[in-house]
This record gives sequence, C-alpha cells and structure tokens, in this order.
Amino acid sequence: MPQTLRSSNPPSNDGGFALLELLAALAIIAFVAAMALPYMANTSQAMSLKVQAAEIAALLRQDRNMAMAEGRTIVSTIDARRGTVLSGSSARRVMLREGSAIRVERAGHAGRVAFQANGRSSGGTFDIEGPRATFRISVNPLTSGIMLSTLE
Repeated sequence: MPQTLRSSNPPSNDGGFALLELLAALAIIAFVAAMALPYMANTSQAMSLKVQAAEIAALLRQDRNMAMAEGRTIVSTIDARRGTVLSGSSARRVMLREGSAIRVERAGHAGRVAFQANGRSSGGTFDIEGPRATFRISVNPLTSGIMLSTLE
C-alpha cells in the first residue's frame, strides 16, 4: 500500500467570513443606499418630465410634417392653464402630470403655433417646468425646426 504524505501545515479555521464582518458589510451597503435614494428619486422625477417634454416636441414635429405633406396650415395649441398640448393634425394630446406646468415664453397667437405648408411657422418658445428640472421647447419661425433643451 502506497504511503501518502501528510501536510506539515496544521488545519486552519479561516474558511469563511465571521458574522461580525458580514454585518459590517451590510451596514456599509445600507448606508450607501440611504445616501443614494434621494438622488435617485430626484433623477426619476426629472427623467419623467424630460419624457413629457420629448412627447410634446414629437407632437409638434408631427404637426409640422403633416402641414408640409398635406399642403395646408396646421395649428398646435398649448394650453398653459390646463397643462396640455393639442395636436392640430390628429386627436393626439399630451397632458402634464401634477406638479408640472407649461409656461409660454413666446408664441404667435395666445399659445398657438401655426405650421404652414411652405415649411414656416409662427414660432414660439415654451418651458416645461417641474419641481426638479425645466426643459425648453423652441419652434423656429423660419424653418419650423423644433429644439428641446435643458435649462439650468
């Protein structure tokens, strides 16, 4: 029978983590999570407002494209009091959530943007404001280009 060599090192008890080490790691993770949670909530609100601003910009682009495609003037309506934007080419409507508002900075006729068949528009600038962020939608009167930007 062959002999096996025994290790000269005695067996050690360092096979895992102690309960105290695990509790300390969990406490650090909980502390970091508690510090990050308010930031994540603020980011979520700002992202939600940005999505709504992008929906409004898309609605305006759709009206511009339809005006040029159909060869007629299409009017989009921005109702700041109700916090809604109505499409002039379809039944589409974007309503802001509570705590958000639309402020008309500059617009042609009482919160209306007219898109003409020749590619021009009445133009306008609208701010979408929320508790954590503000976004600006600008409609160029010469090109009908619609730009969405973030205000600090």
